[in-house]
Amino acid sequence: MYKFLVAEDSKVILRDIARLIKEAGYDSFIKTAYDGESALEILKDYEPDIIITDIKMPVIDGLTLIQKAKAMYAGVKCVIISGYADFTFTHEALMLQVDDYVMKPVDAVEFMDILKKLTKEADRNKVQKEEEVLQKIIQEGILVNDGRLPEQYVAALIRVGLFQQYSAPLSKELVSGIMEQNCAVSAFRIVNTKLNSEKIVIFDLEQISAEQITQQAGLLLAELRKKYTRVNIICSAKLKDIGSLNTQYTRLSNHLGRLVMLDAGMVYKDDGNPEERGAYIRQKEEIEVFRKKMERILKNRAVHDYRKEIHKSILYWEEKQYTVVVLRKFLQTLLDEIFIAAGGSLGLAEEPGTLADKMLNDCRKYEELEECLQGYADFLSAGKEERNGVSIEIACKLTEYMQTNLYKNLSLQEIADYFEISPSYICRIFKVYYNDTPISYYNRIKIEEARKMLDEYQNMRVKDIAEMLGFSDQYYFSKVFKQQFGVSPLVYKTQVKKDEN
Repeated sequence: MYKFLVAEDSKVILRDIARLIKEAGYDSFIKTAYDGESALEILKDYEPDIIITDIKMPVIDGLTLIQKAKAMYAGVKCVIISGYADFTFTHEALMLQVDDYVMKPVDAVEFMDILKKLTKEADRNKVQKEEEVLQKIIQEGILVNDGRLPEQYVAALIRVGLFQQYSAPLSKELVSGIMEQNCAVSAFRIVNTKLNSEKIVIFDLEQISAEQITQQAGLLLAELRKKYTRVNIICSAKLKDIGSLNTQYTRLSNHLGRLVMLDAGMVYKDDGNPEERGAYIRQKEEIEVFRKKMERILKNRAVHDYRKEIHKSILYWEEKQYTVVVLRKFLQTLLDEIFIAAGGSLGLAEEPGTLADKMLNDCRKYEELEECLQGYADFLSAGKEERNGVSIEIACKLTEYMQTNLYKNLSLQEIADYFEISPSYICRIFKVYYNDTPISYYNRIKIEEARKMLDEYQNMRVKDIAEMLGFSDQYYFSKVFKQQFGVSPLVYKTQVKKDEN
């Protein structure tokens, strides 16, 4: 419903305007006043979406009324009715950021066009206000209910990436643009969470059915996957009590985190059923069996057995469709055992949990994950001189050297020549300590620097950033950036600007 306030000292014109509003077919409620003072009195307990006022009125003129109305309700839309002799007043009104004006006598077609434009703007204002209220509930647990929030709704949580520290920001405008193509604006609200890689969509069940919501979530997933490498959505069951949205969001977020798969983006449903305790116990037992096997293999440095067990485990995890949360436990267990097997002589450049996160973030298929894990067989076959305590010192010096030379384009041979060690030895060190190749690691920290530059220097061209960081090929730079953050540098830059605005 649109709420109007019409202030006009001519009864005939006022009656005609009220008639035109009704004839426009909008669901509307109209209050009228014959002078500015009466209109101001009405505004004390009535917040209109649109005010239509004559400029010249007894006691309080239309411009003063608009000024006071804007002070009370910043988002109210205002239209002035002006005679040809009122051009000076009309100019002043435009300075007051009046939204539009009509000349007397009022032309019906022109007036209808103005109504169409302003009702759309009023819709946007309502959406913005409701989304601000919902965001306050989600982020702070504070409800300021002005009666506009849905009584029954479905919450759909959208998340890009696996881990927040490696995820690109998800643009609210992007989600809104996709939704508006397929769904009435009145049916949903899009709200920021505390994480920039998430958005939550609140569907009003008075405006849209549960079946339509499922369809919209699927369409949204398909469109977002064109821009992000990893997207997952979880839809709640029917909810009530909007004041508990903070708790409901936390539940959805935790549940989604437990459901996400390595190689698939999906729309999940929160069925409200607790996780099966038996499954948790079985997985815990499997992880312990895996730990003991790897402990024995690593202790004996049995390279063949290691490769065989990793291949077998990968096939089993894929068959069981283990979630990322479960895979992370297996990986962390393996990495713990690898470092323990070094007998204390192998330092940690990064702790196993961080390495596991990076591995899962970089690997989008089980084949890639297996290739990553098989790389650790190099550690088992390495000679004693390559596993002693000096390796961690060299690893740290290598990464410091790369960090110092971010704006160059170092080759592996240049790095090896500088440290007077073989390229193969450098590769082995990086595989053990960073689960990466030297050049891939070098590119990774370059791309992280590029992300910081895009955040800080928004007027800088992507091409210039690529060249500054030693990338001669902008397309290769964009490809590496997208692999690391899930979106191209141009999309990332656009989203950062939109989020700040």
